[in-house]
Amino acid sequence: MHPYELRDPIHKRIAFDAFERQIIDHPFFQRLRFISQLSFLQTYVYPGAVHTRFMHGLGAMHVAGRLFGKVIEGTRAIVERLTAEEIDLLRRRLRLAGLLHDIGHGPFSHECESIFPARRALPMDWFWWSDASDRQARHEDYSVLLLQAMAQEGVLDASLAQDIGSLIHAGVMPSMWMRQIEDRVPSLHALMRQLITGEVDADRMDYLLRDSYFCGVAYGAYDIDWLISSMSAHEREGAFVLTLAENGVRAFEAFLLARYHMFDQVYFHKTKAGFIYALEQAIATREIPLVVPTDPHAYAALHDGAVIEQLFTAARDEKNYWSRHLMSRLPARRILRLQENVPEDQQTLERIRQLCESHEIGWFTHRAGKELTSLGSDASHDLFVEKKILGGARLVPMMEYSDLLMKYNEKLGFVDVFVLREEVQKLELALREKGT
Repeated sequence: MHPYELRDPIHKRIAFDAFERQIIDHPFFQRLRFISQLSFLQTYVYPGAVHTRFMHGLGAMHVAGRLFGKVIEGTRAIVERLTAEEIDLLRRRLRLAGLLHDIGHGPFSHECESIFPARRALPMDWFWWSDASDRQARHEDYSVLLLQAMAQEGVLDASLAQDIGSLIHAGVMPSMWMRQIEDRVPSLHALMRQLITGEVDADRMDYLLRDSYFCGVAYGAYDIDWLISSMSAHEREGAFVLTLAENGVRAFEAFLLARYHMFDQVYFHKTKAGFIYALEQAIATREIPLVVPTDPHAYAALHDGAVIEQLFTAARDEKNYWSRHLMSRLPARRILRLQENVPEDQQTLERIRQLCESHEIGWFTHRAGKELTSLGSDASHDLFVEKKILGGARLVPMMEYSDLLMKYNEKLGFVDVFVLREEVQKLELALREKGT
């Protein structure tokens, strides 16, 4: 019985124990109260979307616990190979991975990642890593950095922190303890990782319902209870894999369509794209002195409000074009949405480029793409359907079972074309002159 709980509009009640409360109360996690879940969608598009990464983390922890109970504890072939203590320790790891999976997000979530430092600049303990290549850091790298800092403080046991990191970041190896568990339960770590960062995971299960609710749209709705109830795990070719009962396939398809439509209608909203570009330009042109620190405690002090204050200050100066337009809610105007895979649209894009450059018209593009699912292209996310046959059942890959996926799993790819709002009439005049 968990001694603590809070009310939540999505899951109604979220319960947690004393140790989880310690982690929730830590400044690194409390900081997420001041990181918006949807960045500029909250500020300028959906005024009801006031939810934060803090509540999403709690929701993902709750869903992760439900998934553990159904997929891991509900699979007899797994439970009979583990002790009760080991099951409790594994549950702890999965719930905390759900809670902390977004702990490394910067201001406005994904929107500041373009100025993140090189990953090698982060003061990491590289002993955890299987991949130490040099590239630009991402929020997942900062999540691991903050986990390592919590382990150094003694807030988390080093083995526990490493296992949480390995569940939220593909480049982190599980601890020796987890690898010893896998000697008895093959691929248990990969199975648990799917429940945090897979095709049907705690992260997506929470954010679709939460974002849809707070934005006031219906696109993200799906039946979470039926979907979870249909999930399980089975041993296949010497490894445990994630499975779905036949009666859960339609719920899974609805889940995929909900995510697809949320990206198409909400996450890729044209107004958000225009404001993101303005923020990037305000940073790139040094209108605001934003630098992402590599020290974990300095990074934890960086949140949405700090950047907003910089933007407000910069907007007082008439020379700071991007900050002034951003804080005055005057984004660039989207004039066209073109499809990436349509040759005629690509020819149109080239004509616009030539026209804008020849007439010195300020313009830019924003590219986005999303597919219904990565099943079939990413073996680490494999999902199987437990198809009933005479005398038993056999496991069929979801991509072979689902008619929807076989017919409609096409990538959504488009280019939005923007023109600075004060130069739209200039473009229209140029188009009339060319007779276009």
